[in-house]
This record gives sequence, C-alpha cells and structure tokens, in this order.
Amino acid sequence: MSISGHASLFFDLGAQKRPTVISVVGAGGKTSTLFWLARLFQLSGRRVFITTTTHMFLSDQPWPTLFCREPAGLPYHTLMQPIITCFQSWKAASGKACGFSPDAIDALARRAECDVVLVEADGARGMPLKAPDEHEPCIPESSCCVIAVMGGHLMGKSVGGEQVHRWPQFAGITGLTEGSPLPLKALIRLVQHPQGAFKNAPPASRRVWFLNRFSQSENAIDESELIQPLLDGDVEAIWLGNAQETPAIARRFVR
Repeated sequence: MSISGHASLFFDLGAQKRPTVISVVGAGGKTSTLFWLARLFQLSGRRVFITTTTHMFLSDQPWPTLFCREPAGLPYHTLMQPIITCFQSWKAASGKACGFSPDAIDALARRAECDVVLVEADGARGMPLKAPDEHEPCIPESSCCVIAVMGGHLMGKSVGGEQVHRWPQFAGITGLTEGSPLPLKALIRLVQHPQGAFKNAPPASRRVWFLNRFSQSENAIDESELIQPLLDGDVEAIWLGNAQETPAIARRFVR
C-alpha cells in the first residue's frame, strides 16, 4: 500500500468531526506522535490545542505554552491561536508538565472555539511497550479517535520488565514469559483484549493502531496476520511508520 496522504490519515482519525478530540495511548512514541499530528493539522489550517491527562515533556517547537486551572475557562482569543500547549502545573523533579482530568478536557471540548484537541492520555515511563493498569488510560469521553502506539522496533526481540511498562499486566494479556521474543500475535492480543491497548476508549471513537519505529527492512511481518484486528472490527486503521520521520506513515491498512 502506498504512502498515505494527509486526507486519508484525517479520515482514519475522524477529523471531520468538530471539535476533533484525539487521545494517544500506549508506549513507544506517544509524545512524538502527538507533536507530528499537531504539525499535520496546523499545515492543513486547523487550530490545535495540545494537552495531557497525565504528564508529558514540553515541545521544543516555538509554540505558546500556558498553565491554567481549568482550560474550559480560557478566554476566546487564547483558543483562537493557531497552536498552543496547555497544562495545569509543572513537575520540576521529572521535567514534565502535569495535565488535566478527562472531565476538564470534555468541558473544554464543549467550547465552540475548539477545533483540534490532542491529548496524551497515558504514561509509560519512556518504555516502548506497555499494558494498562487498573486506573489507566485516562481518556476523555469526547475523544472521537484513540490512537494506540506501540514500539514496532521490538518485534522479534526479547522482551521483559526492562522494555515493557506494567510487565505483569502485559504478560497476563499476551501469555509471554520474561525474555521471550516478541511475536506479532502478542501485540494483536494486546490490541484485541478488553483490558489491553484500547481499554477505556469511548465506544463511538475510532481506533487506530500505530506500530511506531517500524522498519520494513528489519521487522518481518505477516500482513495477513497483521490485518486481523481490522477484519475482526477491533480497529478502523493500522499505521506502520515512524512519527519522527517524513513521511511518518509508510504503510496504512484500513477496512
């Protein structure tokens, strides 16, 4: 399948819905995916509001950064800026910004001025894979799309607690043991399991599975196996690529 154009990616994301609230969960490139999407939407003329329901690093882009208690209370002119990042507080010990509750972002999404809201809705402590704990992920109900990111570069490599955040939960879902090579079927189980990658996704939201840092030359993959979640109706799209490269999406599979 050929490299995807912006229009097809926006279709996958359900970006025709206004406001477009997109939550990014998982591990292995959530923040870089969020910032790539922000640039993509900005290039298309959309206004972008970036935030989190957990903690996240700030962008090195020259984007305005605001701190406030309730984003829904921001003045009109603030929400009309081309792109802003907004958080509740700064956590100096970790060098990360702290975000808002899902309810606070839902309240923001009810503002008529809102256009695109990008939410980092999960934490993984910098690891390339994870399974959610009981309290995770923190996804706003207003999300029209949830993107589950996974570090595709680990395919075929040995994995355990050093590579996977919440290893006991991951092992329980996938059936893997410490040090086992990571097969595609384990990631598919994570996608399809009710307590897996798309846990807490709003029922009406579109679901996109993004294998980030995936190299077609280094990571052999069986496409007939890969698209099983599409055929089973678990996701609307599967992306293979690298959020830090151009183009970010090398291959795209849809129903």
